[in-house]
Amino acid sequence: MKKLFLLPLVILLFGSVALAQMETPSPMILVSGNVGYALPMGEFKDTYDGGIAAGASGCYMFNKMYGVELGAQWSKFEANDKTVDKIKADLSVDDAKINFQFVPVTLDFVLDIPVQAPVIPYVKAGVGLYFWTNEAEITGLAKETDSKNDFGFNGGLGVNIPVSETTLINIGAQYHYVKVDAGTGVETAKAQYATFSAGVGFMF
Repeated sequence: MKKLFLLPLVILLFGSVALAQMETPSPMILVSGNVGYALPMGEFKDTYDGGIAAGASGCYMFNKMYGVELGAQWSKFEANDKTVDKIKADLSVDDAKINFQFVPVTLDFVLDIPVQAPVIPYVKAGVGLYFWTNEAEITGLAKETDSKNDFGFNGGLGVNIPVSETTLINIGAQYHYVKVDAGTGVETAKAQYATFSAGVGFMF
């Protein structure tokens, strides 16, 4: 519950920074969705292979440069062959299926970089509450599921490519770091992964 109380404080912090940096009153709302690939990093990749990622976000731009974005993204990782073979050997079973899923709800400060080009580069960084589920289905044994949430942070970059006055294409990458409070099949308390995605956004 303490983690939930941190979010309003973070919202106030990011909102105050963005307001202080405003130069021209030209607010805009950008709603977008994306799909892509999630790549495990660090010790997390020793246990899991990469998988699919999909997300949606809403961004309020205070002006042409500064904004605040609220987003959510689902990523799923399957245990790699080395991990599965070890579990099968240790438990003397024929098959084992293990996956790890993240659904972070993140709040980011967004900075669009003004350049003389047909694309709009951006960088962003923020914090989030990472809801995760670890599932283990082993032949002859009961299926185990562990679900919790932990606090983490992220950072990303990318480009927005306008295709009309109200529509754009987005291509971006985002890094995530979260400390996982132990789950079935997890060998480390740190989970790092990156997502690479493309999507469509609509401006209002």
